[in-house]
Amino acid sequence: MFLLPSRRECVADARQRLESSLRHRRVCADACDTAVLVISELFTNAVLHTDSALITCEVRVTAAHVRLDVHDQGVRAPRERTAESAGAGLSPRRPDSRAENGRGLLLVESLADAWGVVPRAGGTGRTVWATLPLPPEQAPATHT
Repeated sequence: MFLLPSRRECVADARQRLESSLRHRRVCADACDTAVLVISELFTNAVLHTDSALITCEVRVTAAHVRLDVHDQGVRAPRERTAESAGAGLSPRRPDSRAENGRGLLLVESLADAWGVVPRAGGTGRTVWATLPLPPEQAPATHT
């Protein structure tokens, strides 16, 4: 777990910290690269779309998945999104083909086995999470 200021220049730090953690746990390069891309998108969204001063990132590695959680302090009321309600709740927006941004959650959705948004305990902020698959032959050292 790591805690960083909610600033654009900290996105690179989040990527570096995650990559270091996953390499230490011997996660394969492809899965590590995917996780780094996803954390970049989730952290960037927390910076741009919340009123957070700090953002907390958690990573859990199992034999089958990498789970990423990005906790913000935003004041906007989140809508819960779970694997079961994916079609009915929050979903990535579909930007105009000429738009220069707005595709982050589309990337997350295409790379993750599942992802979602849930309110944090106490009602302040939210947690955006993603579960990324590991190849069957991957056997990392599991840590939380």
